[in-house]
Amino acid sequence: MQCTNLGGMEQVSYRIMRGLAEGTNGSRFRITTPRPFGHGKKFIDEHDPGARDFPYLGRFGWRSYADFSRHVKELSQDCSYSWVTGTCAASLAAIRGLKMPKVLSHHYHHFENRMSWIKWKGFYELLCRDLTAVTFPALFTCDEALRIAPWLKAKAYVVPNGFDVIFTSEEERLKQQQLARTDLDLPQHAWIVMNAGWLIPRKRFDIFLKTAAEVKKRLPESYFVICGSGLLEARLKRLAEDIGLGGSVRFTGWVDGLRQYYKASDVLLFNSDFDTLPCVPMEAATCGCLVVASLSYGGLAEFIEHEVTGFLFDQHDTGRLSYSILRLAHDRTLSRNLREAAVQKLRHGYSVENGLAFYKDFFGSSK
Repeated sequence: MQCTNLGGMEQVSYRIMRGLAEGTNGSRFRITTPRPFGHGKKFIDEHDPGARDFPYLGRFGWRSYADFSRHVKELSQDCSYSWVTGTCAASLAAIRGLKMPKVLSHHYHHFENRMSWIKWKGFYELLCRDLTAVTFPALFTCDEALRIAPWLKAKAYVVPNGFDVIFTSEEERLKQQQLARTDLDLPQHAWIVMNAGWLIPRKRFDIFLKTAAEVKKRLPESYFVICGSGLLEARLKRLAEDIGLGGSVRFTGWVDGLRQYYKASDVLLFNSDFDTLPCVPMEAATCGCLVVASLSYGGLAEFIEHEVTGFLFDQHDTGRLSYSILRLAHDRTLSRNLREAAVQKLRHGYSVENGLAFYKDFFGSSK
């Protein structure tokens, strides 16, 4: 595994492993990561209590690579397949030459700057030539990869991330919302808008806060929650104070499980410069939380059809974002229609079964 945190990519991997391990003849895993264990170690222990991490010393982990590579070779003697989760150069280099089927679960977008093409061209040519298959969570990302390395076409697969849908009815959603707000000590009668993720530049939590300030002016009972941590946390807290949101926004820090926050919230406001097919909007929708998003470059349109399953903009326009949130606050029919359409799309296109199907087939003979 590239890492064992609790981000979207890792959560998807844990769900796949759990699904593949179910039943008396389920798959068994030997797990290692070139980086120190993160908060997801508890999920790793479910499948491999002997899993091992490495310190990732030096640039790209080169100083600890020899030990990591040696350990991968040792593990391979007990395994039938190799599975790399995340675009991890160290892991891909370590499995090169292994005489077994190998699959990479690719999760990242490709084009951010002028060097992106060169970087990813080298990645595919040097590390992916002997892979059996490469999976992508969105057609958007798969098409990017094929523009860079057309020879991937025979081994490239679009495999949707699978999600459990929690939402059952509006009545039940409102009941669960009340309970979640009590549990999290959030205001019962507020219009709550949230987001979650790493507090890093491309995730644009500054847009979240500026949009929140506009919503607050027109909807005084609104309240805002940011779940996550990162290098911009202190700066974002200062921004919240500067624009008058100090008493109306909660920074929770890192949260291991977001489901209670999704249940407690009315809207997820997601903003990002670059993302493949971000998990947070889809996770929120599983709980009936409405989604308003702005994404400059990415594949979120494969899930959010504008004004059908949510609101999606390709520019970070705080006026349009705040107006969309206010529309949802005042139009129950629109909110109900978007919520139900999003849930139906998840059930039909992004179910856990859909997310597992490829891997069950690929690893089938290992059972």
